[in-house]
Amino acid sequence: MNDLERALTAVLNGDLRGFPITMASTQADLLNAAARLPALSVPNQAVTRVLTTWRDGRIASREVQAWASFVRRGYVLNESARGNRPLDIEYDDEVLLVEIIGRLDELGDLIDGEITDEERDEMLASLYVKPE
Repeated sequence: MNDLERALTAVLNGDLRGFPITMASTQADLLNAAARLPALSVPNQAVTRVLTTWRDGRIASREVQAWASFVRRGYVLNESARGNRPLDIEYDDEVLLVEIIGRLDELGDLIDGEITDEERDEMLASLYVKPE
């Protein structure tokens, strides 16, 4: 496994230490790396990891938003994404994670761009609830 493949795997698992390599890569390189990996998926634990790392002050809101944007859209918002297809990223719990990741992607927006500590705690709590 090369550095980009490791970084992409880390990012999908909520470890943002792999994000600088991912963000600096072209979409073509990301697509090539993804082709050598098993199906790309974001587990519930990845979102829990991002939320707790953010809550603990180890990452900033802008990093959370950039991560959410990437796993939501399948590409880094830069010039290299133009004309390329996005990565096919699935979520372990489609309904729950689409809602949470979509909300995190709004961070910094003029409308609805703030997430309170209480809202973040509610997101975390929803990730711990086991479906019946």
